[in-house]
Amino acid sequence: MDLLEQLKLFKQGFSDDYGLGDEDARDAKNVLRELRGQQKESPKMQEMMAAHTPQHRLREVLGNVDPQAKKVRQELDMDYRQDMPRAYRAGQIAGTVAGDLTQDTTRRFYWLLNAVQATGAVINEEALALANPNLYSREPVYMLDDKITTDPTGTAIPRPSKESNLASSLGIIKQIGDKQRAKRGYQFDEKLGTYTRRRHQPGHIASLAIPSGIAINTGIGLMTPFGGAEGYKAAMPSEEDPTKTQNVLGEIALKYVMGRTGNLLPYDEFKKVRPDVSEDEYRKYQAFKFDKREDYNPTDGDFTLMAGALKGTDEGIHGPEVQFLGRSLPVTTGIVPYASAVAGGALGVRGKRPIIQGFLGGMGGLAAGQIGGNAIEQERRRRNAAENGIELN
Repeated sequence: MDLLEQLKLFKQGFSDDYGLGDEDARDAKNVLRELRGQQKESPKMQEMMAAHTPQHRLREVLGNVDPQAKKVRQELDMDYRQDMPRAYRAGQIAGTVAGDLTQDTTRRFYWLLNAVQATGAVINEEALALANPNLYSREPVYMLDDKITTDPTGTAIPRPSKESNLASSLGIIKQIGDKQRAKRGYQFDEKLGTYTRRRHQPGHIASLAIPSGIAINTGIGLMTPFGGAEGYKAAMPSEEDPTKTQNVLGEIALKYVMGRTGNLLPYDEFKKVRPDVSEDEYRKYQAFKFDKREDYNPTDGDFTLMAGALKGTDEGIHGPEVQFLGRSLPVTTGIVPYASAVAGGALGVRGKRPIIQGFLGGMGGLAAGQIGGNAIEQERRRRNAAENGIELN
């Protein structure tokens, strides 16, 4: 094969892969999830991975591809063409890289995880989906006593076919324009010969993030609508008392929408509410917060990665803490309640009523984590005060 022919093949491979977009990735994901009996909606990280063509290409090059996923991508003309010459495949790889740079598919992972609340929500979603694989699945619908039921053993029960009068009378399909379409949450399963519906509504599943969200927002000081957290100024401080706000709506907006918290009080004011912290500890903590020098050695008590994007210390004014993109999350009053909320939610979703039991389990885990974490923190403060020669009331 001459050079000109190889260049043509490279160009064609480049063009084919560069032309792939989010819509194509969503189609492939939806087809695959339908084949697996799952609803279109899925945890955010799975959505991101499904749309990330570079990781699909890497898996295909290495031969590490799920056979079912590979077949779907082949049928949709999105696969790595092992049957084509090397020049074409090289063009595919180059087109994938160029398309990633153009469409920001890799950078979206940072945009998804660029706040501690978002990262916490993603981890919680994955944990719940792992605890109950049926959380995002579908179930077949049948007709029994003039009502829709989902008894999968009722093979003799009438099943609404794709465009039957039964499906119309049950409201499963509706006329939209000149076509009949399944109503929200329903879709027709060709293999079962009947309609399926979501086991759980997406909004209901999203509510399972409330307990872990409360844990993180409390830990980073966002659950104080009338002022700043202990030892901190309000996000919109009043002139008379910087720990309070005169604009409650503005305070809530800054904290909920922007994720902003107030700054530390000056030490003379800070020690009035946190007498257990010495001035030297206060100064060291401030230096830690603003130090962006790389420190990959956690054995000295702290670490700093990626120019300060991720930091940690075992001796902050809140005890051990992790700092993510400038937001400090204490271990005792933040991470412990969060982990307990996630664990409680994961146990709950394994029950017969996953949404209700998952929510109650998460709230129970949150309460237990907050009680336990606060008890540990109070004991830490007492010991720290004693070491500093201070007697707490």
